[in-house]
Amino acid sequence: VRAGAGGVTQPQGEGQMGKGKGRGVAPFLFVSAFPVVLLLLSGQAVAAQVPYDSLPSDTLTRDTVNTTEKYLKALTANRVVLPVLPLVGVDVPLPPASREVLTRDSLNWATAETVADLLQRIPGVYLWRGGWVGRTEYPDFRSRGPTSVEYLVDGLPYIPIGPDSVGIDPSLFSLSLYDRIEIERWPGQLRVHLFTRRQDRQAPYSHVGISSGDKSIGRYTGSLEKRFPSGLGFALGGERMVAPTATGTSSDFDITNAWLQLSYVPNNHFGVQAQLIHASPDRKPFVSFAGDTLDLALTGSRSDAQVRVFWRKQHDELGLRADAFLGRTTWKGGGVDDQVRQGGVILGWRSPTIGISTRLMTRSRWTPVDLLASAGWTPESHLSASVEAGYQRHDRDRTSRWVGVRGGLGLPLGFVLSGALKQGSMVLAPSVLTDKAQSLTDWQTTLQWNRRWAGFELGYGHTDAFRSQPYRPYLASIDSLRPAAGTEWVTVGWRLAPRQWLTLQGWYSDPVGRSTPDGVPPTHSLTSATIRSKFWRTFPSGIFDFKATIGVESWGDGVIGRDATGSPIALDGATFFRTMIEIQLDHFQLYWDRYNLQGSRKSYVPGFALPIIGATFGVRWEFAN
Repeated sequence: VRAGAGGVTQPQGEGQMGKGKGRGVAPFLFVSAFPVVLLLLSGQAVAAQVPYDSLPSDTLTRDTVNTTEKYLKALTANRVVLPVLPLVGVDVPLPPASREVLTRDSLNWATAETVADLLQRIPGVYLWRGGWVGRTEYPDFRSRGPTSVEYLVDGLPYIPIGPDSVGIDPSLFSLSLYDRIEIERWPGQLRVHLFTRRQDRQAPYSHVGISSGDKSIGRYTGSLEKRFPSGLGFALGGERMVAPTATGTSSDFDITNAWLQLSYVPNNHFGVQAQLIHASPDRKPFVSFAGDTLDLALTGSRSDAQVRVFWRKQHDELGLRADAFLGRTTWKGGGVDDQVRQGGVILGWRSPTIGISTRLMTRSRWTPVDLLASAGWTPESHLSASVEAGYQRHDRDRTSRWVGVRGGLGLPLGFVLSGALKQGSMVLAPSVLTDKAQSLTDWQTTLQWNRRWAGFELGYGHTDAFRSQPYRPYLASIDSLRPAAGTEWVTVGWRLAPRQWLTLQGWYSDPVGRSTPDGVPPTHSLTSATIRSKFWRTFPSGIFDFKATIGVESWGDGVIGRDATGSPIALDGATFFRTMIEIQLDHFQLYWDRYNLQGSRKSYVPGFALPIIGATFGVRWEFAN
């Protein structure tokens, strides 16, 4: 039976079929007649059921979807650029060696699976890794403890809250939900700006990602963003990660991150954005093979709601601008029910060579007044300077006051000299009502030289004496950190690219003095060798990209902290190898990440063993149509 344009027709007659010649005729007759014979035997012949030409001619309609037209329409929409909310909080020009900027492309190709991994790009950062992926990864910058890093999300301070109201564990951030990360460097503190994705095209954008690995680890990510010519837009994304116990007798971890954003940006002068970022971690206590609990549990949910309104006078990044914020952060779980509300404004003005910004925030708890003013000046490419002044008023009549200055000067032969000084009296843990202000004077000098094929950075700095708060998750095993004396720091960074496809780079940091402060090891270094090629001869279109990196992290013997009696807890020197391979074909990317290649039995924090040759692997696929 043949189905044609005129409906269902009867089988062809023998006269017509007999016109065929050759050996292929008999099999053809058998195969063609076989369905008809079955129908006749069953008493359901088509001729008896459906009269000839009794079906309307449009029963079997043509496919009306023109895929070529849809494809061209998507390409056109992807070229239409729509206004978006500008970045906020980073519009003041800074001297060299002051800021590390990571765009979305850099994040996709970085040897990092968490925000904590990214912080290791800064010399002097030591991660308190609690074992396998998904465990605690608090950074310690120059022995300043959990307060050594502060975070802002789309310009609004990300407040520690819940069971740990002193520091932020950056492993809880979902790296896939952020489009840009900027790491601002001071001699004794880092300031990390995280910016959520911003879809600036009329075509919708989406991505999916699936990862797996040893010990049945799993990670699933996805997002969808859409903007309309009217200015309306929405975005939603999420990540689900599960990391079963890999070392010890118990260390299960799972977390669900969700992001929802609604916006109205009709033009480059005005816009409104509301978003919600929600995280639900469930981290079991880490129990060693000896039966000791080394890491406390973390179970609950955190929600950060934010509303932002912006206005600027000019259509570009120059001129006067204003941003207003309202935020609400809640934590529920683990026997803690916390809430902090905050709001404020940011006023800024920018010219091609000068930038000025003032931020005034108020919070319902711990810091009712938070004022920060900054300015930057770059009269020419070889000269730059910036200044920052801050004032905070905390509960129980405590205050923080500081001034920071930075400058850069271009020297002959391509050398650049920069320096930074920060001085004041600061309360770095306002939620701890017994934490008093500390007088601090920190400074840093850096000499840089960069060419296409090579570069180096030599730094010498000083951090003042400091009393650090302990890390809350590790209180079961590490009771405190000894107050650090004034310390000098030597840092060295290097980069060598003898070939366009080969890069060698790394950094070295070492405290200079009679004793090493707690929390960070001496002679700490991170080195990597990278091969990257687009194989132009094989893929002249440029859609292929390949990157293979092997990294080595090493440090000497030190002291991680103190036990309940005040005795030091030794941190043995160790060396760890890590490799990552990434391949991209157009918008499809896959990676393979492997830790502890040499099977070391050492650890970043005593007692938290790492899996031997543990691996994760996954794929990401982006769509723009």
